[in-house]
Formats: sequence, structure tokens, C-alpha cells
Amino acid sequence: MSKRFQYLLAATVAAQILSVPIASAQSGEPFVPVTDEMLENPAPEDWLMWRRTANGWGYSPLDQITPENVGELRMVWTRALNDGSQTGTPLAYRGVMYMPNPNDVIQALDAKSGDLIWEHRRKVPDDASEYLGTFLSANNRNIAIYANLIIDASVDDHIFALDAESGRTVWETMVLDYRTHPAIQGAGPIIGNGKAFSGRSCSPRGGPDACVITAHDALTGEEVWRRRTIPAPGEPGNETWGDVPFEERAHVGSWMPPSYDPELNLLFAGTSVTAPAPKFMLGGTDKTHLYHNSTLALDGDTGGT
Repeated sequence: MSKRFQYLLAATVAAQILSVPIASAQSGEPFVPVTDEMLENPAPEDWLMWRRTANGWGYSPLDQITPENVGELRMVWTRALNDGSQTGTPLAYRGVMYMPNPNDVIQALDAKSGDLIWEHRRKVPDDASEYLGTFLSANNRNIAIYANLIIDASVDDHIFALDAESGRTVWETMVLDYRTHPAIQGAGPIIGNGKAFSGRSCSPRGGPDACVITAHDALTGEEVWRRRTIPAPGEPGNETWGDVPFEERAHVGSWMPPSYDPELNLLFAGTSVTAPAPKFMLGGTDKTHLYHNSTLALDGDTGGT
């Protein structure tokens, strides 16, 4: 169980113990679409992004739980999650908790009772583990919400959206062919200015073209841009790899959710070190091997630095 899930559960418990009203899922009420403005300034009781806000602070302004009453917390409900590695952070919106699970399973739960509202089990290809492995590829850290959609990145290198009220698939877009350019999408996207931004941990067998950060139209799934994290000949930074052939450059992944500055329209994404070979086995320790082990600031509209 993730720390964020524990926190939200604790908030529910405290609200009941302290007799503070808490929103619950009301099937008779119309769904209120989530806007960019709501993502930038969420209601105190909502958790609309992986770290609540686009800047990644992970801070809740709720104040029902205090040092004085924290000892009164008691379990109210529990619910089993899907099998596999659990690192998911739920979203909370208007009394509904949207929970990412391993292997492309997403659940919508009544945050007050724990009752299941809907569950979506996307079909993962039988041979996906052959190309991507079983443990890390099944992981799912986070999902995103925008308009009336729940948006996620899949095990087999797609990005897809579900209707937030029913869990039905609305759109799905292939990012990479997992058999040709396998990449582990262990984190879902974040939303900024109507775009779903996502990164991935690229397998060495997938080559440099598997190492991409992408932006998709959050409403339609259409790809807006993709940015490779390994430069090719003729691109800025190519010289930083020395004489390493382009096709042998690999594993500069961006496998954690990025953050976003709406005022600057900049996406901030961290990248991994080169692997499985350290850089002294590649172009040499005097080379910087861009863009490994870096923080990238990318234009939200184009993906350019």
C-alpha cells in the first residue's frame, strides 16, 4: 500500500471520527469535467495529480488531522488491490478515488465506503512479458484525470483514456511497438494545458528510438510531439557520445512522472543514467552522454529544450 493511499485512507478515517462531512460519490449528480484551472488550483479535498499539483509538491491543505488527534485514527474500510507490485497513488475527485493497479487495471471506488464503482481490466498481450519483463513492466505509479477522462500509460506501450463515470475505453494510441522498441511505462501521464505528458524507461534492446518523452492531446489521444532523450547524428548533443554508434546508444529513460509549469509552459523531466553499461564503457568518462542523468526543461507545445 502506497504512502499516498495510506494518507487518503487516513483522511477518510479522521473525517468520520471527527464528524467532519466528507464528500461521497453521488450517482445522481452530474459529473463535473476537470479543467486546466482545476488542475492548477485544486479544491482542498481533491487530489488530481500524482503529487496533487503540477509542480509536484505533494502537499495537502487539509487540516482535519493534527498532532493532537492523530492518535484517534482507526481503520474504516480496506479493499484488496490487483496482484503485483503496488506503487500506485490514487486520485481523489468529488468523493471518488481512482486507483491505478498493476497490469493495466484501474478501479473507481467510493472514498467514503470503499465500494467499487467500476473496474477496468485492459487486456495485456500474452507476449508482453517476453519483451518487457514481468516485474517492472506491470507497475503503475499513477494515472491522470482531465475533462471526463481517466488517462493512463499501458504495459504494452500505449496511452489510453477511460470514461471517468463508467470505466469504458474512450481512446487508445500506440506510443511504441513493444516488440520492436520495448519501453517500460511504469508511470502514467500528467496533464498540462490539455496535453498528456509521459515518459518511459527504455530497454537497451529497444535502442535509442525507445527513449522518448511524448505529449498527446488529452481529449483525443492524438500525438502532439515526441522528444528522444538520446541525440542522433546531426542533432545537438550528438558529439557528447563520442564515437558510440547511434544504434548502440541506449537506456536514457525518463521513468518517473514529470512536473509542469503552466505559466512558463515548461515540462520538467528527469532522466536516468546510461545502462546497462556505465559511461566509462561507452564514449569515455570525459563525455557527458546527453541527455543522461539530467533534468530537461521542454517546451510544452513542441518538446524542444
